[in-house]
Amino acid sequence: MDFKLRFLPVCLSFILGSFLFFSCNIEGDLPPQNEVNLFATAEDIPELSIFSEAVGLALLSQPLSELGPFTVFAPSNEAFEALFREVGVSNVRQIPADVLQGVLLYHIVSGRILSKNISSGSFPTFLPETSLTIDVNGSTILINESTSIIRRDIEAENGMIHLVDEVLFPPSNTIMEALESNGNTIMVQALIAAGLAETLASEGPFTVFAPSNSAFERFLEDNLLTGTEFIESPLLDTFLSYHVVDGLLPSQNFTVGPRETRVDLPIYFSEAINGNLWLNGIAGINNTNINADNGIIHVLDYVLTPPTENMLDYLQNTSTASDAEFRILVQAVQLLGLEADLQGGVDENLTLFAPTDAAFENLFDELGINGLEDLDQNTLRDILLYHLVPERLFSQDLREDEPLQTALEGASLELNIADQLVNEANLLPDFLNTLLLNGVIHGIDAVLLPDE
Repeated sequence: MDFKLRFLPVCLSFILGSFLFFSCNIEGDLPPQNEVNLFATAEDIPELSIFSEAVGLALLSQPLSELGPFTVFAPSNEAFEALFREVGVSNVRQIPADVLQGVLLYHIVSGRILSKNISSGSFPTFLPETSLTIDVNGSTILINESTSIIRRDIEAENGMIHLVDEVLFPPSNTIMEALESNGNTIMVQALIAAGLAETLASEGPFTVFAPSNSAFERFLEDNLLTGTEFIESPLLDTFLSYHVVDGLLPSQNFTVGPRETRVDLPIYFSEAINGNLWLNGIAGINNTNINADNGIIHVLDYVLTPPTENMLDYLQNTSTASDAEFRILVQAVQLLGLEADLQGGVDENLTLFAPTDAAFENLFDELGINGLEDLDQNTLRDILLYHLVPERLFSQDLREDEPLQTALEGASLELNIADQLVNEANLLPDFLNTLLLNGVIHGIDAVLLPDE
């Protein structure tokens, strides 16, 4: 079914409540006594047979019979038949009743309005928070810029009917349209390229964490990528789906910790000391609760990257690079047979404060030794376990008054948030908040010793 019809489900109790609230008793506003109510009047007009059937299916015949006064812009049979062709149905019974309710409510306004009294402007309808726009130019009356009144001033006991030549629809505002309206044009282009535009124009609901245009530009620059390379990536679908959560998640329901995405990998919320929320330790949330018909959007100041490696894979892969920083750490892990401690998936939650090669070399100089082989293995094991915390902690999660209990029994780390220190080691900005499947790595410029 066409997307225009998918976003109009309306609760019947709300509909009837709306009619009751906005309607008045029809007594005292009656035309001549031989006239009948709106529903009965429509039933007597051959050109409105489909409209009358739709009113009955939508359970609106009683309000249009007993309440009022209303003015109804009733689509002709030809108008409904054109809609059926557009959305791929053969009759009005194939359109869900709740959808019909929404469509029909958009054709009804309050009061008895003769065509000669219609003026240009916006007219609130009984579909919540939506209005019709009417333009009058001489004898010509256009509704929503293109729909014409083809038969005017059919009076009923409780209102007025005007036949129109099209079925009217409220302005749609899918997530894709809301992104465009909000200026997230790079996100829109990427979603289209990834084949996700149709998904995000479907019923949903979805929550989208949308990087701003400047966020994408910084991400591309940081990763030495061109826009074309990014758009043509075979992983673009996965990459963008990592920014989408099924269901509605307004900002008031944000909680620290993981939240599953459409790629079965969590994103992680952290709260900084100042109360600001971050995702994956790298993206701040600039704007929240941008509503769409099928979901909600929050704007990020950086792009999220789904993790693909565990800690061991990451350290081993980076240790072979020309500008590698963690070769000695990898050698230490292998020397002690601790590889299994750094493997695993998203169900494991670890934080590793990873000393750089320079940090290890400074330690060797201080101890007057040549390398790892000169360290007692039990001592080296304690040192490595002292760098590992059995929690997934981004830098925003760290608190000065909460020492971190490490994997070394009975040993904890002290934090200095103002100076970005763990014990006496500096947290390195270039290696901060590296998200991996089984945890987070923070690079540090000194080896931490448990007996200090």
